[in-house]
Amino acid sequence: MNNLKSGTYKGRATGYHDYITVDVEVDGEKIVKINYSENETPNKGGVAVAKMVEEIIKQQSVEIDTVSGATYASEGTLRAVEYALGVARGERAPIDGEFNEKTGTIEHHFTSGTYSGNGDGYKGEINLNVTVSENKIEKIEYQGKETADIGGKAIEDIIAKILRSQSTQVDSISGATFSSRGAQEALDYALGIARGEIDPEAAPKLEDLEPRIQFRGGSLTIEQIEAILNTLPVEITFVGPDLRFQYFNEDHDEFHRSKASLGSHFIDCHPPHLRGFVGKLAGELAAGTRKSETHWFTRKDDGRKIFITYLPVTNRKGETIGFMEYVQNGTPFINTIDEPNLRGELSDPTEPNPFAREKWN
Repeated sequence: MNNLKSGTYKGRATGYHDYITVDVEVDGEKIVKINYSENETPNKGGVAVAKMVEEIIKQQSVEIDTVSGATYASEGTLRAVEYALGVARGERAPIDGEFNEKTGTIEHHFTSGTYSGNGDGYKGEINLNVTVSENKIEKIEYQGKETADIGGKAIEDIIAKILRSQSTQVDSISGATFSSRGAQEALDYALGIARGEIDPEAAPKLEDLEPRIQFRGGSLTIEQIEAILNTLPVEITFVGPDLRFQYFNEDHDEFHRSKASLGSHFIDCHPPHLRGFVGKLAGELAAGTRKSETHWFTRKDDGRKIFITYLPVTNRKGETIGFMEYVQNGTPFINTIDEPNLRGELSDPTEPNPFAREKWN
């Protein structure tokens, strides 16, 4: 560690679930202590952050390996500490500005102007137009589609607090975590331009190009979605509303799937003796007269029992947008089922299907 000025310096970077913030204490060219705050998964990301901090102090370096299975939390910790050390060397501006003892206020080092930053909120993109003078954040204007009484209100409160305190640390507001995080992303980017640390004309990094798909329960990149689908211990097929074979996950071998089959009619993907059966099944699932179907059969080549379930897929409005078939090796449990439902025999659609977790009144 060279050219470090003694003191405590703040750094902040995105982890997996939220921002990781560190306060790095430096004394005599040495990292003495690192305090941190994070909101990662306690038994994975949170553990990784603690291990990374311990290792950074031990090795006196940010050139260390990440924790397996917690890459985002690990890399976020490294970036946050690296930023703080950059401030200690005088290479980067303090995130929260500098306290002026004479005026009793926090002062920043900006190029005057209005700068725009975007972040991912709960309902979509959050845009902040941030107007700054040389030493102060003067005005912040918000554009976005956050829920007015939750996310929108949270952003209003965040903006008011930033302008009042001149601190750029956005504290997550209970019930509006995604909106809070999106506001932090947007603010950091806009102020990064104002400090001269971000070039808005520069080509984006690869990780910035990969979009995140926003769900009610969080967000995932395309790579993560594909990896999760391929990791599931079931073979999934999705058939669109036109009964065309639209998708299958990979790395499974219960049935042979071919990309050449994509776009084919669902019925045509089955042998002739089963087409009447699957045609009736598809029609009932599409019409809503059948909630699901489960059956199984024994493979002739290796004796494995193949367990198959069909379920209609509906959108948030309750409209059917297709159906899915999932297949798994049922050998470990099928022999424990009293009444086997063999392939080619449709079950009674008026009876709940326990294998599809159906519970009717």
